[in-house]
Amino acid sequence: MTFEDWFTTEFAVRQAYIDSLEDIRTLTSNFPKALINGYDGNKTAPITFVPGKRYRLRVISMSVNNWFKFRIPGHKMTIIEADGVESMPLEVDGLILGPGQRYSAIVTAHDSAQFNYIYNVTSYSQTLFSQGLIPLMYTGLINYRDGAPVKTIPAPSDEHLVWPEETAMQVADKQVPLPVDRRIELTMKKFTHTHHQHQTTLGNTLYKPVLVPTLYTALSMGDLATNSSVYGPQTNAYVLKHLDVVDVVINNPELEDHTFHFHGHNVQVIETGPYGNLSTENREPVAHKVSGPWPMWRDTIQVHGFEYIRVRFRADNPGVWFLHCHLAWHEYNGVAVVFVEAPGVLQQRQSVPEEMVEMCKRQGIPTQGNGAGNQGFDLSGLPPAVYPPS
Repeated sequence: MTFEDWFTTEFAVRQAYIDSLEDIRTLTSNFPKALINGYDGNKTAPITFVPGKRYRLRVISMSVNNWFKFRIPGHKMTIIEADGVESMPLEVDGLILGPGQRYSAIVTAHDSAQFNYIYNVTSYSQTLFSQGLIPLMYTGLINYRDGAPVKTIPAPSDEHLVWPEETAMQVADKQVPLPVDRRIELTMKKFTHTHHQHQTTLGNTLYKPVLVPTLYTALSMGDLATNSSVYGPQTNAYVLKHLDVVDVVINNPELEDHTFHFHGHNVQVIETGPYGNLSTENREPVAHKVSGPWPMWRDTIQVHGFEYIRVRFRADNPGVWFLHCHLAWHEYNGVAVVFVEAPGVLQQRQSVPEEMVEMCKRQGIPTQGNGAGNQGFDLSGLPPAVYPPS
């Protein structure tokens, strides 16, 4: 099953509208509807269950803004996979998917075809586009028998249901936590930049593309490629040593939830816990939760408001890898960092195909030098980096 948010205009049009506002607080809400299996919400075709059979539901969030909750009342789900990684079985009442997350869950059909059932999908968000318009509720049919009556099942509140948590899952191959060689701590910082627009950084600055793609800099700068300065401050580049185990903490001191996607790696989810000041927010205290002996590996993680998350991976995939918020508006505005992984090994093992070089040349994109297309640490020609106020 696929879930996605459905805007009536393309992202570039929506972003141009936001950028044109003199005051972001005058934004007219543009909250999306939802597509389920490619169809408008409640118009999705029924899902057929044969009594007594076991089904693997592959549930995929193709969203760029919304979270989705998915339940089949009267049926338990057993998670067996997340983001392409097999997990130990975990029984839940439903699934919560942040933008970009994926699950497989086993659902066993009832032995009788006496009743049909209704599945529930809730679409919600905390971004500017959602003011006053959430949540949106959708339903669909689990069809055991054409024409069978639908069984009515009381709906308990969400807090009385079991949902998957990042730390509750365990990886199927029973890998223990990796020993740490390097620690990186990233704290989101929200500030007002222009036109009362609230910007958020993940690294030191807002991520912005530089003149030379970072992969080309890593391949063309020789020994200097191990110095993060050559990539330009706008990239928020962290250079990683080959095979180091990197412990990454992401701190979220704000109310808004995020999902973060790691390119090039799955990561071990080690722990989550409280971060920031909850005193002014009407929320329950955040608990400290540590994964079990075999932490789950996945590539897209949720970082809830006023929480931190600790993840871990081994730098065994030389390349240039993006870590970014999966909300399109946040990614566009620079909530991202770059991991430049083992550039020396990368230079020995890989080169850019000539077709790629020619394509860049036709577009006027330089393919050598530091982030500004110069040699050494001369970054003249780059636009100024945007730093949050100190």
